[in-house]
Amino acid sequence: MDKKLTKEMTVGQMVAEDFNRAKVFEQLGIDYCCHGGDTLEASCQKQNLRPEDVLARLERTGEAEGGAPAFASWPLDLVLDYVLKYHHRNFHEHHEELQRLVDKVAGVHGDRHPELIEVKQMVDESMEELQSHFAKEEQVLFPQLYELFEASQQQRSAAPFHCGSILYPIRQMMTEHDTAGDTWQRISDITEGFTTPADGCATYRLMNQELYRFFQDLKEHISLENNILFPGFLTMEQG
Repeated sequence: MDKKLTKEMTVGQMVAEDFNRAKVFEQLGIDYCCHGGDTLEASCQKQNLRPEDVLARLERTGEAEGGAPAFASWPLDLVLDYVLKYHHRNFHEHHEELQRLVDKVAGVHGDRHPELIEVKQMVDESMEELQSHFAKEEQVLFPQLYELFEASQQQRSAAPFHCGSILYPIRQMMTEHDTAGDTWQRISDITEGFTTPADGCATYRLMNQELYRFFQDLKEHISLENNILFPGFLTMEQG
């Protein structure tokens, strides 16, 4: 049976235990991603919400809804596989296409909607930063995480890591998560939640749909790493 939710729990941990709760937080404007370390009580204060009302809604969601993978019950190497083969692969295969779409819409509609110029700049900068971020994960951190998992399974010591502890690259990755999350929240804000204006064409609507989808995937990616992978592997390294 799931443990009882309380307002003292962090919103990141609540989502890590059941990703269906992310839908509730999205609807209420609660940031479970880069501010996942906030307690529910603190998050509710920011949004002028009553924690008791949010807790009741979360309980109803747990009873009535489903569909999200039970990531908290997965072995850590399987969560790592998912992050690499879903989130990283999707980024590598589709980010340039999204940038071209944003560039096209900004070129056509930028005169009437100058915020699109800022959106284009932020998307381009974020994509460059995320490419570097993913490369560091794929080439430095994640290989050591796989080694830690294998060593734990085989009940042996893990091979030495040139960074010493995984704590140091994890801290850097979490800092970069904050930067990416802040950037994409800004993109959401200036597009009014990825809303297409009345004079927007079908391509404009498609751009907003794809930007929204990218942001949702990014939040799941960050939440998985910050709240499941990184704490789990730090505990494994220490144990």
